[in-house]
Amino acid sequence: MAEPQDIPFNVSLPLLGVGAFTLLLSFCFCCYLWRLKKNAQREEAGFVTKKFNPRGRNQRNETCPVCLEDFIPKEKIAVCDCKHVFHSKCLLQWLEHRNNCPLCKAPVRNSARENTGLIRPTVASGSSTV
Repeated sequence: MAEPQDIPFNVSLPLLGVGAFTLLLSFCFCCYLWRLKKNAQREEAGFVTKKFNPRGRNQRNETCPVCLEDFIPKEKIAVCDCKHVFHSKCLLQWLEHRNNCPLCKAPVRNSARENTGLIRPTVASGSSTV
């Protein structure tokens, strides 16, 4: 068996290159999967969490409509797709009971039927499908 010192340079350099390329490719794939997971979590939640910026342009309000308290700079807030802003805790408590924005009643989370193709819609009794 050859010792590592006995392997010729013209063989070890390509092996090192293939190993480095495989490592880089694996890292890129892991980053891609992480990004897909983050996007799926955001779509499932129906809102984006971020820190409050008083100069934010995409925010419609500076007071939480649920608890009626003003936002503090750098406080964790939740922004719905309709651009209404809430404290993250307040919105999560609201979504436990209802699936709509507390202000404009726009749906926040998608139902399972809208999200996946794995669940078939049920057919009403009395009607037949061909």
